[in-house]
Amino acid sequence: MGKAVMAALAALAWWACLAAQAAPLRLPAGKGPVAQGGSVTAAAQGALIRYRGWLLAVDGAVPEERPDILLTSAQARQAPLLQIGSTQRSLPLWSAFELVKGGARLRITALPGPDELAALLLDFGDSDYRIVIPAAGIARHAYPALAQRFPGADLALPLQEGRRVMLPLGSGRAQVFGAEQAVPYRFSKVKR
Repeated sequence: MGKAVMAALAALAWWACLAAQAAPLRLPAGKGPVAQGGSVTAAAQGALIRYRGWLLAVDGAVPEERPDILLTSAQARQAPLLQIGSTQRSLPLWSAFELVKGGARLRITALPGPDELAALLLDFGDSDYRIVIPAAGIARHAYPALAQRFPGADLALPLQEGRRVMLPLGSGRAQVFGAEQAVPYRFSKVKR
């Protein structure tokens, strides 16, 4: 083969790799009706997040049904992990992974958190609702800084005394702690 043909094939292979990385991963849609809102339930050090047919298990939370995605926060020098079925992928800082289930989109981005470990930003839909999950604990007096560090995030799930707490951002609502955490925190699409 000539050099021009080899160069063209190499360029085509490079383009195909880029296109595959940019294309969202498509998961099969559920068979039941899709609820329009979402909920977050604290579970040990993690949380269960439901939104428009998605079920995400964060940091070891164990749902009664099979989750679509398992997320594990960053630790020390390791990036956060994303697991879909048997496929596991790390998310280094500034990387994003996009998925589609039925008609609902989800983008997961690894961003520098307040402690410089990668925090996860979950962006549901077309900016429908955004949840930020810092990797490590944050002192309560530093909670207001989360809204500044992650503008546009609607809810934060910081670690407080070894478990995830729900902190609505930008709404003026109080944090959700203690016994209230046994009840799911409900949310809906936010108009932007």
